[in-house]
Amino acid sequence: MKIHLSSLAAAKLKLILLEAKKESKQPLVVRLVPLTSGCNTPSFALEITEKHSNLSTTTIEDICLAWLPQDADWIDGMIIDLNRENGKFAIYQPHPPTIPHCPLETTEM
Repeated sequence: MKIHLSSLAAAKLKLILLEAKKESKQPLVVRLVPLTSGCNTPSFALEITEKHSNLSTTTIEDICLAWLPQDADWIDGMIIDLNRENGKFAIYQPHPPTIPHCPLETTEM
């Protein structure tokens, strides 16, 4: 599993996890959640959640990243960065998996 996490994004995630750990007694992870907005047009969310045995995980820069096993194709190759201007995460998949038989695909007449 290859995930690119920029050092700036890692620093912000560490701060977020540090704050969240104050309120949780369980180990926390950053869950990567694919949100598709159509066929092969991915968008993603980050979620701070407790570590569960049903999640696949990897650790990058001391940050535990997690995802559902069925989402592995969407996660592999993901890039997580931080926009320096607005402080928001920029999450994208440069090579999203193909969704076969997409009902939104156009057909030629």
